[in-house]
Amino acid sequence: MSSLSKVQEEAVASWFAAGASLDEIQKRLRAEFDVHMTYLDLRLLVAELPQPVEAEREPPRAPKPAPAPVEPPSAPDEPLPAGDGPRATSEPPAAGPHRSDLDAPDAAPDASQPDVVVELDALMIPGTIASGDVTFSDGKKGKWYVDQQGRLGLGNLPEGYRPSPTDASLFQTRLMELLRSRGMC
Repeated sequence: MSSLSKVQEEAVASWFAAGASLDEIQKRLRAEFDVHMTYLDLRLLVAELPQPVEAEREPPRAPKPAPAPVEPPSAPDEPLPAGDGPRATSEPPAAGPHRSDLDAPDAAPDASQPDVVVELDALMIPGTIASGDVTFSDGKKGKWYVDQQGRLGLGNLPEGYRPSPTDASLFQTRLMELLRSRGMC
């Protein structure tokens, strides 16, 4: 892995905090410092930095206990192709954020309104390109993953559970924001 000077590391940290993609940071390193760094080396370097999107949107949390091991799904329990929301349930939809909150993703969520929390796994489930955890506004938790064909799937949900249409839409929005912030889409 290339070693950077303290000044170069601080520049990378500030560019990353400002929301620059890894590709943009690579180009700036070449242009401003004449440093050629592989994408993987740069990704490992920024993995050690605080993630700007998480720091802005989520309040600090108490440390979590070690998660129980999760069996990787052998096949998608509920594949959700892009644009295809969940089926209707007999439960009334949970109250979700106003449409203006979805249109303005930079606005801080109101603590009185329920939210959908999407997290990325540090180690992906084998056979996926991305995976993580989701907590819906009603507190139900599950695992999400994107397989190698780009299909979204949900697993490890309580039996018979389907998120409300508002939660499903908000989940897809939060997931895209998270993947974009990591340079994955």
